[in-house]
Order: sequence, then C-alpha cells, then structure tokens
Amino acid sequence: MTDSTRALKPALTFLQQHIPFCRMLPAHQEYLAMHLEQVFYAENDAIILPQDGAVESLYILKNGCVSGETDGFADGVKILNTGQCFPINALLNQRAVNSPYRAVKTVICYRLTQSNFEYLMQQSLIFHDFISGEKI
Repeated sequence: MTDSTRALKPALTFLQQHIPFCRMLPAHQEYLAMHLEQVFYAENDAIILPQDGAVESLYILKNGCVSGETDGFADGVKILNTGQCFPINALLNQRAVNSPYRAVKTVICYRLTQSNFEYLMQQSLIFHDFISGEKI
C-alpha cells in the first residue's frame, strides 16, 4: 500500500459503504477520494443558503444529519443522512439552492468542487446515472 493510498483509506472505506460510490470502478472511487475535502459544521450551522449564489460543490454527508426545506414533503423538511448527496439539482443547473441546508446536529461532510464533480460525471457512468436520476 502506497502512502497516497493509505491517506485515502478512510475516504475510500466510507465511499465503499454507500451507493452509488460502492458500485463505481476502483479508479473512479480513488479519484473521488483524492478530491474530497472534509468540512465540519456545528449544530444549526448553515451549510448552503440561497443568498450564497450558484452552488459550487457537491456535498456528501459523512456524519450527522442535514435538513433541507423542500416542497413535496408533508412538513416541508427533508432530512438527509449519512451517505446522501446534496444539492444535486442546484449543482447540475448551476444555480443557487431554493432553500437553506442546515446541520441538524454536528455534521461532517465531504465536499467535491464543481470541476471535479463534472469530471467524475464524464468518467463514471455509474456516478452520472445516479446523479442524473436523483432528485434531492
């Protein structure tokens, strides 16, 4: 095991436990793991707000819960849990989110920049199909 592979091991282990990442080719998993940045949010912190402008990153929830206000749910709130990605539609459409995403409790997210997201979308059919079909 090389030093770089050893450094990626925690992220790779996480990715291999969640769809669609566990279905991706090892080379695509490694690319993703190499380009993730870990970010932390305290309880009630805003992660993404509409006034932040066009979304520039995909977030993958590593630990904790995130709330996102949304139409289509009885109480108007969707709770995202470990392994889920957000805000897919805003990122795909290069726009701001319609409503805030907040940490329900302490949260750790992996963040993937838009340029790395777009590259992975082109390289991994599994990732592309998941993102294209997911409406969060």
